Amino acid sequence: MTTTIAQPLTAAQSARARRCPLCGKRPNRPCQRKPSGDHLARYLDAYTAGKLTRAYMAMVLGELVVIHHGAMVRDGAR
Repeated sequence: MTTTIAQPLTAAQSARARRCPLCGKRPNRPCQRKPSGDHLARYLDAYTAGKLTRAYMAMVLGELVVIHHGAMVRDGAR
């Protein structure tokens, strides 16, 4: 018998684990494939649900040139 221990999700995985409220992408799928990334709306939704910290959101917002719910947060930026 093997035991599987679930690893805690990273902040980026926690955001992607939710359905995107802007484009409707299913959980665990990027909103955009190339370059891979997700809408800021997905991060805001995860933050509102208590899945992301304020400090992490400040870091995400600091990576963006334009702050808009439709802005794309690239995978490499996290």
